[in-house]
Amino acid sequence: MRRANIQAGLFGGAVALLLDFIALLPYVGPVIAVPLYPLAFLLTGLVTVRITSNSPSVGEAAAGGAVAGFIAAVIGGLGAMFLYPIRLNIAGGPESLVKLMSPETIQSLIERGIDPVALMDIFGGVGLGMFCCAMQLTTGIMLAALGAALYAAYRKT
Repeated sequence: MRRANIQAGLFGGAVALLLDFIALLPYVGPVIAVPLYPLAFLLTGLVTVRITSNSPSVGEAAAGGAVAGFIAAVIGGLGAMFLYPIRLNIAGGPESLVKLMSPETIQSLIERGIDPVALMDIFGGVGLGMFCCAMQLTTGIMLAALGAALYAAYRKT
């Protein structure tokens, strides 16, 4: 089962990285990639049960799917984290994020000696990248475990 977990995790990680690169496409990339992330992690769980040599119980399958989902989410999440600054530059850089802030907030930051563009560069490049990584970790583990458990229960009947 361990070998199947690793193989399925690497499969899911490769799919997640592919979706990370698709998400770099302006305008249509996130529209295509974001709905496919949950499907990729669910398929990671299905692959985990499918490639095991024995027929695992539902609990074993869920645990194996969670491990495979963790591996896939770490790969995909790190890819998203390192690609997010590129995505930010494609979208117009931190200046485009500053335009989304209210004038009162911008004035308040300037009065405190904080450059809004530099703040959005750090927040947009690092903060949102870490947020994407964390979201992939949580959803990847849960959905892969769910997919593995459902498929194992289906195979038992």
